[in-house]
Amino acid sequence: MLQSRKLLEWHAAQAEVDKIQKEIARIKEEETAHTASVQSLREKVENLGAPAEEDIDGRIALALAQQELWMAEKEYERFNETVFDREMDARERLREWKDKAVELAGSISPEAFDIYHTVAQTKRNPIVEVKRRSCMGCFLPLSVAKMDEWRKGRHIVQCEECGRILV
Repeated sequence: MLQSRKLLEWHAAQAEVDKIQKEIARIKEEETAHTASVQSLREKVENLGAPAEEDIDGRIALALAQQELWMAEKEYERFNETVFDREMDARERLREWKDKAVELAGSISPEAFDIYHTVAQTKRNPIVEVKRRSCMGCFLPLSVAKMDEWRKGRHIVQCEECGRILV
């Protein structure tokens, strides 16, 4: 049972690492989108050029494009004010969770990892809890023998139906 609990904690730490890495990637995508938006608006203003004095429509179009560019640049500035703190916070949390995962991995037996990886190849959530004498992966009741084995907690116990590791 102890190995199963540690495996569950390690699995949760790995999930948190993945979540934070996606958050950092999202921040980078936002930054790229803001940069591309500002650049395209600058090109639009440049392409409009300086309209003739009597070209009212051209002057209005240029003024609108310049205003749109100004607003995009201000939005980019606001984004840049917060992006550094957000990214540094995410990177700090990422480091903490990676350290926790490494620490937990050191206390888990190679056999437990083998079982975990085998189950993880076919199941999205390879480790589940037991509630009301049922596996929370397939929601089917466990046999009396399997419940006894699980309660004793001497080694990793898998569900008879779905094969998930029971905690």
